[in-house]
Amino acid sequence: MTQAILHHAALKHRGGAVRVARLLQAAQLAAGLDARFSYELEENDPEQLGAPAAPAPKPGPQTPPPATPPAAVAHRAGQLPPGGALHLHTSTDWPDLLEHLLDSDASSGLILTLHDATPLTGGCAYPLDCPHFPACADPCPRGFPQARLRQAHISRLLNRLAPLLVSPSRWLAGLARTALPEFTVRVVPNGVPWPDSLPTRQQARTELCLAPGAKVALFAAHGGARAAYKSGPAWPDHWARIQAAVPGCLGFAVGGDEACTRDGLTTWPYLDRARLGLLMRAADCLVYPTLADNHPLVLLEAAALELPVASFDIGGVPEIVRHGETGLLAPAGDVDALIGHAAALLTSSTLARTLGRNARDQGGKRFRLERMAADYARLLGQRDASGGWGT
Repeated sequence: MTQAILHHAALKHRGGAVRVARLLQAAQLAAGLDARFSYELEENDPEQLGAPAAPAPKPGPQTPPPATPPAAVAHRAGQLPPGGALHLHTSTDWPDLLEHLLDSDASSGLILTLHDATPLTGGCAYPLDCPHFPACADPCPRGFPQARLRQAHISRLLNRLAPLLVSPSRWLAGLARTALPEFTVRVVPNGVPWPDSLPTRQQARTELCLAPGAKVALFAAHGGARAAYKSGPAWPDHWARIQAAVPGCLGFAVGGDEACTRDGLTTWPYLDRARLGLLMRAADCLVYPTLADNHPLVLLEAAALELPVASFDIGGVPEIVRHGETGLLAPAGDVDALIGHAAALLTSSTLARTLGRNARDQGGKRFRLERMAADYARLLGQRDASGGWGT
């Protein structure tokens, strides 16, 4: 049984991958494991109320130096007690990190959880409808330099390192098996803390100074309006259409870098988790127009708080949201249908309440943190005598 584990991610605080790493670390510490955490880029802690949002790092020489460069990650992993494991979540430079691991004492007991497709491609987080995947092309149609060489290099490194590959969704696991057919990919759905009880919606609205009868739509994503895969730049247009369909409704967008109100849409930067939970509890629906997604935590958090979702039937989303049962899903890219679903949730309190309760009831059986931690604990128990992973 693995007794020590180092989790590694690109960022220190923000994003779903970091949250999963931190949740697993906390659960493993509670179970008596020596669980540690390292990261590559520093940014402000969104849990600190009033802290100004840090701008996204720009590529190239202006990028701040990593807090834990790849060589240091490899060194720290190599210093784990015998039988220790390195759990990779995200990286700003997969080839560099994997090369350093290959040349270190940390090449055994390696876990790689695929929070997106960057370890499978020449640079993009999701291939979407790229005609070249699973084999990237040069020149890349999306402009990633030397995409084919990068993808082939990562594939060779992964084959030499032989990590245990894990995907939170069956959808991304399928992409991984296509890109890396020699690997077995385990599926461990994400999990989040599941509160035993909830404040009433009216209690949440009172604390947020929202009118009891207001119709409230919420947008939320890491990066806010800059979150291209979450249709962030299109949020104002989507909001305008929702507002036209449901006059007098209120809109909130959370996750960006500024606080402002334009055309009835109030934008807030990162909120501490308690405040975001209160807003989720007060809202009537979460509008989540993602263009590509793996197993988004925001949908699990919405389910835990009885907040129904209007989203696209894309990626791993339908593994969380069951259309007509725990939320409403529009065909991929069908914005008209998405707006119609959001309007239905805003105008029918009975529908919103039923779907929200179903989401909480069903999600509590599938997406609790305790279940995710237990699944990873079982995987950690599969180490063989050589330090590798059983099949």
